[in-house]
Amino acid sequence: MSFPAISGAVTLEPTMKSLPDVADDELFALVRKQLLLSRELVYMNTGSLGPSPRLVVDKVQETVHKLERNPVTENWGDLGKEMENVRLAAAKFINADIDEIILTRNTTEGLSLIGSSLILKKGDEILTTNHEHGGGEVGIEFLAKRTGANIKKIIMPLPASSKEQIIDLVNDSITSKTKVVLLSHVVTITGLRMPLAEISRITKEKGILFIVDGAQAPGMLAVDVKQLGADIYATSGHKWLMGPKETGFVYIRKEAQNRIKPVFTSSGYGSYSASSGTRNVANIIGLGESLAWHELIGKDKIENRILGLSAYCREQLEEVKGLEIISSMDKQLATALVSARLLEAKNRDVYLEMRKNNIVVKVLPMYNALRFSNHMFNTKEDINKMVEQLKKLLHH
Repeated sequence: MSFPAISGAVTLEPTMKSLPDVADDELFALVRKQLLLSRELVYMNTGSLGPSPRLVVDKVQETVHKLERNPVTENWGDLGKEMENVRLAAAKFINADIDEIILTRNTTEGLSLIGSSLILKKGDEILTTNHEHGGGEVGIEFLAKRTGANIKKIIMPLPASSKEQIIDLVNDSITSKTKVVLLSHVVTITGLRMPLAEISRITKEKGILFIVDGAQAPGMLAVDVKQLGADIYATSGHKWLMGPKETGFVYIRKEAQNRIKPVFTSSGYGSYSASSGTRNVANIIGLGESLAWHELIGKDKIENRILGLSAYCREQLEEVKGLEIISSMDKQLATALVSARLLEAKNRDVYLEMRKNNIVVKVLPMYNALRFSNHMFNTKEDINKMVEQLKKLLHH
């Protein structure tokens, strides 16, 4: 795979062999030029939806045309096989086996498959936090209502001070009734990176099912589900992976599969089955293109770039009066997401004014806060523009 040349962009097409010879700044400037974002737009809300590069958009369009030229033959022929290759690519991307991966439409659907089929008893406890995304909560709320189980929420520190603090909070909240723990890999509100590997050792020892909402991690961090120790890990393709909208996948560890049996997979985990029905072939294949693109650039290289930008973003925000950073400053807990609570101004008003000035961020209603996403295509110049605009709006 290579980067396609784009009108007005540098006509450089690095291959896997040439990538090590491309300086990082040059590489990520090229990445920015592959996107359909307006040149003047400062886009800092990948945590909600990531912009797809042109090669992903083109792949989806190309696949639609191929499918519609001969729908039945293609859907259950070459394109069907290509969907299965995407399932394999998704498995490799997070270090899972193909028979542990189900292709979904988003993280919410992946977690809802669990909530709709897991068996619990009345009085069992589901442990989670007060900082989970609504898409993750809906599955366990349904599970609790269906089975009579109770949901118990850990009140998260704001900001968290250390990895040990989080591990102790989880460990101290587990009781003999705890049967399920649901946590985010990267918390959507504060960007906190949960110490999943350490927590999974606790849950495994106690026979607790460990479910992870991974919506914010793949594409931002290099994810290894075996190392993290999750029993279930659900994610979306349309955030940090920058894939087509309405794509995703869920990992269910082999040893946990006998407990998770939704109707959707009653005919197997394949990308198409009798129980899944017809799929959005073009979007799924577009997701495969996005996964390959990230592999080409390099997951570790992307993570290093993102974390560097995020650290710079936090440093610049510390100089802004009228706000308080609620994201952890601890390097082991920090991620690409940086959130700040506004002390006097209303976050919605500031957000709308920034949007008028071509700066896109995220409103966090819970804390009158704003969230800033730093992806590989962002730059220090983007951050500087955002911070300058913030200073003007908070101090006018």
